[in-house]
Amino acid sequence: MWRFFFIIIFVLSLAGCSVTIDSKNSESNSDELSQEQQQKDETNGTDSVAEQDSEQNQDSNGFIDLLENVFNIDWSTRVDIEARDVRYLALGDSLTRGVGDETQEFGYTIRLQKELEKWPAVKQVELDNRGKNGRRSDQLLGLLQKGHYDEEIAEADLITLTLGGNDVMKVVKKHLFSMQKSMFDKQLPKFMVNYEEIMSEIRMRNPEVPIILVGFYNPFSIIVDETTPFDPIIHEWNIEIEKMAQQDENACFVSIEDLFTSNEDMVYHVDFFHPNSAGYDRMTRRIIETMQQCNIKEMSDGLFGFEEWENGNE
Repeated sequence: MWRFFFIIIFVLSLAGCSVTIDSKNSESNSDELSQEQQQKDETNGTDSVAEQDSEQNQDSNGFIDLLENVFNIDWSTRVDIEARDVRYLALGDSLTRGVGDETQEFGYTIRLQKELEKWPAVKQVELDNRGKNGRRSDQLLGLLQKGHYDEEIAEADLITLTLGGNDVMKVVKKHLFSMQKSMFDKQLPKFMVNYEEIMSEIRMRNPEVPIILVGFYNPFSIIVDETTPFDPIIHEWNIEIEKMAQQDENACFVSIEDLFTSNEDMVYHVDFFHPNSAGYDRMTRRIIETMQQCNIKEMSDGLFGFEEWENGNE
């Protein structure tokens, strides 16, 4: 915008400096002037025009110099002068790893990385994806307690976390032919203790980093194509994660359980358990929308935002 502003001023300045020479009455006065006086006047007129041209050139050159000095700042880019590289750490299970994404873009993580890089305060996003297929809350907690990812967490400018699906699947596998809701109700407090301790481990290493807690969905709905007993179970677990996020001023919960209730839009991978690329696209949109609602710009002191999304160009 500044470039066009200065160009307009520059053009108007040059237009205002244009010189016109009125010689309308030169012929009518030529008979009254002597040849010597006429030559003298012509000489003076030439000098006057030359002086005006010289002044015009000086003004133009000075203005051009000013523009060149201004344009030493790269106004053509959307990146702020003080934009910096940021580190994005992704922790969690197969959803973080991007299992099922046929484009090999690590699911939502690379998609989110690309959107973050569009923000003027961000020069480049370094993604460190530590997701692992099958990871449960107790497994991630054990790694953190042993000092894994200490440096990565301490240096992170943004952290995303996906957990819960494999904790539920552990109950399913253990009680496949005798499942009751009470079994999941018994496991939920253990899961939440693990989750809270994971958050505590992260906060000990990085007290203010924004943490995006992504919920999980019921993959069995696609198999039976109807409401299953797992729907209220998944919902209750997500509610508890959301409550925990609300207790941390720099945490934000993202609900995705409604995004994968059917496969009408072909959002599932061929394993009918993980999202495909279209599913991860949908998941990324939800994450960004929720980050905006959580005011990620204020949460990150202006470091993160989504300008194009705010302008309705998604």
